[in-house]
Amino acid sequence: MSDNCDLENRTIEAIRHYREALAVVENLEREEGSAHRALTRTLLELGRAMREEDALSLKDNLFEIGSAAVSRSDEASAALSEAAARLDSARLTVAALERQLGYIPEVSVAARDST
Repeated sequence: MSDNCDLENRTIEAIRHYREALAVVENLEREEGSAHRALTRTLLELGRAMREEDALSLKDNLFEIGSAAVSRSDEASAALSEAAARLDSARLTVAALERQLGYIPEVSVAARDST
């Protein structure tokens, strides 16, 4: 019985870890989407500026902004990729523990918030 209790506690902890990883992925997905939209807007503005003959200072400014937008988008994508790998690892852990235990114990949302 003690082994079963220990396994259940480990499963509950794994579920909490999974929920935390999922929340991180969801936040990073929003951040990546925002970075992508900013990059798209910047590229459109840069395209318009390139077509205008006398907007040299605007072009320089947009190139800097565009570079920052690309960097932000790349960073968001890399962070999302890492977080997705952690989420997948947490999912596999929960699945392995569930197979050992034979069921998934109930974990309330309130229990997650108290950790």
